[in-house]
Amino acid sequence: MKRTFVYLIALMLAMLTGCATTQPPQRIREAIGTMNTYLPEYVAEANAALGKGGHPDAERLTGIGERLQCGMDALDRWANDEARDDEGYPE
Repeated sequence: MKRTFVYLIALMLAMLTGCATTQPPQRIREAIGTMNTYLPEYVAEANAALGKGGHPDAERLTGIGERLQCGMDALDRWANDEARDDEGYPE
């Protein structure tokens, strides 16, 4: 799971620095799609574990996971040229 997040951060940085006006290569779009498919499960498991474990920063970490999931979904929509909207993003 840690490896997935490292790749995710690297991909996001690459997108922000060089691909703002062009569509990413197919292999990148596929990788983003794969991460977007599995990220909700990872976030749900992590949030459940935080809730059960009594972690002192559980609320903050839960919010981070949810925002990461929304960001990944937005990146997936962008990579596939789908409609862009900000609905559903937790504030």
